[in-house]
Amino acid sequence: MRAREWAIAGAFREPEAYDIPDLPSWRVCRTECGGLAFADGENEPFIAADRPMKVRR
Repeated sequence: MRAREWAIAGAFREPEAYDIPDLPSWRVCRTECGGLAFADGENEPFIAADRPMKVRR
């Protein structure tokens, strides 16, 4: 749901007018074997994948 709110607010360029918080800045980490992890600032990663795969949408 949050992604939809950010997309709508981003289209109108005024997220604060819709009481939507700013999009957090995430740090992306890659491992030597191709893994992927997302972390918030300098904290530990909150989601990770050892073997991410490309998918068609």
